[in-house]
Amino acid sequence: MRLVSIFIALFSLIFLSGCVTTSKYKTDMDRLQLKIDALENSLKQQEGEKVALKQTQQQIEEALQKQAEVNNALRKDMDAAKKKLGSLNRKKSEEKAELKMPSAKEIQSALKNAGFYAGQIDGVIGAGTKEAIRKFQEANQLTPDAVVGSKTWVLLAKYLEEK
Repeated sequence: MRLVSIFIALFSLIFLSGCVTTSKYKTDMDRLQLKIDALENSLKQQEGEKVALKQTQQQIEEALQKQAEVNNALRKDMDAAKKKLGSLNRKKSEEKAELKMPSAKEIQSALKNAGFYAGQIDGVIGAGTKEAIRKFQEANQLTPDAVVGSKTWVLLAKYLEEK
C-alpha cells in the first residue's frame, strides 16, 4: 500500500505542477501571437499607405485634368491669335501690293491733284517736282527730303485717284 500511496503522490505532484511541454507550448504560442500582431500592424500600415497613394493619385489626376483644360484654352487663344495675325499679314501684303513704286507721272499727277504742283505732267522729276514733294512732305509732317518713299507715297497716292 505504501507503494500505491507513493505512486499517487508522484502522480498528483506531476499532474498539479504541469507538464514541461505545456510551458514550452505557451512560450511558442506567445511568440506566434507577437508575430501575428506584428503582421497585423504591418498590414494596417500598408493599408494606410495604400489609401494615401490613392489620394495622391486622385490629386495628380485632378491636376492633369486642370492642366489639360488650361492647355485647351491656350490652344484656342493661340489659334485665334494665329488667325488674327494671318489677317493682319494679309492686310499688310495688300498694303504692300498697293505700295508699288510710283512712276514720275503718277507722282506729278498726285501732287497736282493735292495742289502742290503746277507744272506739266511730263514724267520728269525736275526741280519743280522736287520742290512740290518737299512742300507736300512738310505739310504732312514728314521729313522734307524730296524723295517719294513709302510713307510719302501712302499719303500722296490718295490724291492720284482724284483727277
